[in-house]
Amino acid sequence: MRLVAMLAAALTAVAFASTTTHAQEWPAKPVRVVVPFPAGGSTDRMTRLVADELTKVFKQQFVVENRPGAGGAVGAAQVARAEADGYTLMAGGFGPHILGPASGVKADYDPIADFTHIVMMGGETYIFGAHSALGVKTITDVVRLANDKPVNVGSPGTGTLGQLMVDQFRLKVGGNRINHVPYRGGAPLQTDFIGNHVSLASLPIAPMLPHIATGTVVALAVSSSERNPALPDAPTLKEAGYPEIGGAIWFWLAGPKNLPEPIVDRVNKEVRRYLATAPVQQIFMRDALMRMDTDAAALNRFIAGEIKRWSAIYREIEPQK
Repeated sequence: MRLVAMLAAALTAVAFASTTTHAQEWPAKPVRVVVPFPAGGSTDRMTRLVADELTKVFKQQFVVENRPGAGGAVGAAQVARAEADGYTLMAGGFGPHILGPASGVKADYDPIADFTHIVMMGGETYIFGAHSALGVKTITDVVRLANDKPVNVGSPGTGTLGQLMVDQFRLKVGGNRINHVPYRGGAPLQTDFIGNHVSLASLPIAPMLPHIATGTVVALAVSSSERNPALPDAPTLKEAGYPEIGGAIWFWLAGPKNLPEPIVDRVNKEVRRYLATAPVQQIFMRDALMRMDTDAAALNRFIAGEIKRWSAIYREIEPQK
């Protein structure tokens, strides 16, 4: 028995040494970074910034590839099946890893067990906004207005954070007084909102900043748990009296399960260092992005907690539809 135990210990040591050596040599060739969404969005832009920095740090190309489809599930499934050698990474995020599982959408992967979640890149929050012509200044004003007649609130569409914000709001103040108007994307909603064809909307903050600055749009509240630095005067929904409502679209670097720990630690360290630099902080302010500085273990706990939280929200919302 002692001989068997010694042999097992030796094999474990060899395997650990092999993994450590492999990680120290990594990357010896280009690294593919899958973005499971179309090019141009916040997740894509931030992933490209991070990939460029990792290219400089590790002296190998980190090549971003857009693989959109099924709310991010197509790209996520490809990465989940990839070899855990550090040469296939992805931009994990709200859709494929949190919203999809929470809403009960069937996918070819487990959002926790089939991935190594490495480091947070950033988060995007929404506002509840009103066109200035409506004459409201706060969420309370909207509720009072809805007591007299139903009001229409636009969102970028079904399955978006905007839709979930509106549905939660409807649930809290009375669904018969709030009409959800889902659009086919943020761009058409923004056009109608600025044109006052729909006077209330739940939209990402960044494209609204110029219109808030000119006074066309009133920021009634932000969806995040803390005030957004780019919009410091706008209260959170909690401050506005609705602590149960809120959320953000977070995105992070991930890879297949069982990525070598030394690789995870090195990438986590370098990305967190980069995100703390002044030029990146200026980008965060410009694009109204949120930052969360965590190690990999804390990131995994956060994702698991978000799945649990949004699952409960879905169970609350769905019976009301």
